[in-house]
Amino acid sequence: MANTVSGSITTKDGVTLHYLEAGHGRPLVLLPGWSQTASQFHKQLDDFSDSYRCLALDYRGHGESARPGYGYRVSRFAMDLREFMQACELQDVILLGHSAGCAVIWSYLDLFGATGIRGLIFCDQMIARIRRPEWSEEECRHYGAFVGGDEVLAQAELVGGLEGPAKSAEFLASMLTSEFSEAELLQMIQESLKFPRPAAAQLLLGVSYADYRDLLPRITVPTLCIGGAGSHLGPDVMPWIAGQIPGAELVMIAAEAGGSHFMYLENPQAFNAAVRDFCAVIDAANE
Repeated sequence: MANTVSGSITTKDGVTLHYLEAGHGRPLVLLPGWSQTASQFHKQLDDFSDSYRCLALDYRGHGESARPGYGYRVSRFAMDLREFMQACELQDVILLGHSAGCAVIWSYLDLFGATGIRGLIFCDQMIARIRRPEWSEEECRHYGAFVGGDEVLAQAELVGGLEGPAKSAEFLASMLTSEFSEAELLQMIQESLKFPRPAAAQLLLGVSYADYRDLLPRITVPTLCIGGAGSHLGPDVMPWIAGQIPGAELVMIAAEAGGSHFMYLENPQAFNAAVRDFCAVIDAANE
């Protein structure tokens, strides 16, 4: 990654968090998904560093951050994000979350509000994962609620058990198209497995049980929602989320154009163009 440097901050509960940084300008903070790392945003760090101060964060336990025996909850990750932004003295920030990174942002907004945040980008995350008996099939499609509670517990047991590395590799591979290179998939799996599997199982449960539907209509800052038409979430989740956020924009990347769950890796050109266009509107409004 050209002109990218590493940094670290220490949280108030004593955990060293690693991050990657490139460029200067308005801060653009990149938050990876469950069990993913900052380094996987290399195609965004390279592209956006000509116009923005890009910072990609490794959550606790992930990537090059410390691996404490505590704190693997979405709410703690939201606090870590707050302390990270404070330590780096970030203001007028655009937050971009992929997958579970969206849940971290939603928890942040729920706990701390949107002061100091200029824009939000949500990329391919269900708003509620576990289906409920009272929800219709249409509601489940909109929310991304396709599994039952027992299924989630079984998944977590597999991820946290002896077969955890192999099951995690299968899980990741299922979210990519057949066009994704084996070399990149192997690198993704290696990065993912830096996060200890028992902690990954705990975080999986927390993300799965979260439900932020009531938060969406209360978001008041400019928002972009990006979805993959070929994602395992289906084509309805991100349009529904965008429809719940006042004034939100929506970009869907076609399945045949690399529009998988990991579209920022499979089609970085389309993904980055959508992000850049959105950020340019925010910049223009600030002039």
